[in-house]
Amino acid sequence: MMLYSISLASSNEYICKDFFLYMECHQYGLFATSTAQSNDSSATDGAIHGVPSIEKITFYLVRLEDGAILDEKAFCNDFINLAHSIGAYLYEDLVCIVSLRYQTIHVLQIRDSGSLVEVRRIGAFCREDDELFLYSHGQAAQGNSFLPGIKQRLLSFIFRKTWNEEPDQALRVQHLKKKFYFHFQDYVDLIIWKVQFLDRRHLFIKFGSVDGGVTRSTDQNLAFFAVYNMETTDIVSLYQNSSEELYSLFEHYYDHFHANPQNSSHEKFISSHSNSVHALDQLRTIKNKASSSSQFVKKMMASLPYTCQSQSPSPYFDLSIFRYDEKLISAIDRHRHCTEHPIKFISVRQPNVVKFKIKPGSDSGGSDSRAKRISSFLFHPFFPLALSIQQTYMQPTVVNVHFRR
Repeated sequence: MMLYSISLASSNEYICKDFFLYMECHQYGLFATSTAQSNDSSATDGAIHGVPSIEKITFYLVRLEDGAILDEKAFCNDFINLAHSIGAYLYEDLVCIVSLRYQTIHVLQIRDSGSLVEVRRIGAFCREDDELFLYSHGQAAQGNSFLPGIKQRLLSFIFRKTWNEEPDQALRVQHLKKKFYFHFQDYVDLIIWKVQFLDRRHLFIKFGSVDGGVTRSTDQNLAFFAVYNMETTDIVSLYQNSSEELYSLFEHYYDHFHANPQNSSHEKFISSHSNSVHALDQLRTIKNKASSSSQFVKKMMASLPYTCQSQSPSPYFDLSIFRYDEKLISAIDRHRHCTEHPIKFISVRQPNVVKFKIKPGSDSGGSDSRAKRISSFLFHPFFPLALSIQQTYMQPTVVNVHFRR
């Protein structure tokens, strides 16, 4: 039985099937539509060279109870990564949307009335009156003569950090030349890749090269992670993607990277290496087997900042109950290469007992084994129910419903 049908996309737009964020307290859903992507990446009107452009991207706030469209927010000639909701993050009633093309973080508030109100814009300017201050003092930027405000915050933090690393006044200048000025242009060329909320005041921002921000393979690219205080407009801390200190925080306080008080109560049961000894043992086993510690750290850090609402709270992913091949399936929502064989869920208490299997794709056996196939899974938070979606190039998508009896 169909409850309702609503039209979101216009004639030249399409609904982004990989984008959706859910606000539980009001039962609102945030959808996105966009026009086709343009390969014209010319840097016009402050846009970053090398970042593609999309003529129009629109976010719709929908009341799921009756399908009413409450508000919408459009971005024109911009680029926002909509795949798997990467370009947006929901925290309580706040949504941050990252414009890669214009290097701007838009912070929107979802009001009780259902309206989307922009409360902050972080990028060229960090404070609300920065632009007014510059114009009033006759220092308005002409073209790109000024670095963006967020970039200036980043550079000043790196400078102060480098300055304080060398206590000897005689050696400090040489240290700055080697550690800061020699890499100055590399720091200037960094762009914002991805952002998430840590709480209502702090953002966790990933900076990297233009190529890494547009492509999905970012494991080997140099990247930095900054904790940014929106109220003071200061960068509180900064880590490189090979930082052992950041990895230690990731290992011991993993759940803090997913903190969201408005998430479903089921999400407190998500198994992670900061709340489960089984998950921690598994992580440390993988780390000990790694040929290079620094490469392992970079690989782990590549998943940060985390994508909003991307982790399933299903008990089938609880590593204290089941073991499974994380190369084929895990609690993190992402596409994976499809296997010819069923995915086994093995009991932890009875190591040799296979409790159940899941086989994505068609059971007809008529598919071409040479064709590249990818699959993704959607598990119900607590019912023994899952969907598997298998996609094969130039073939219809196969959706299976799996129910454990």
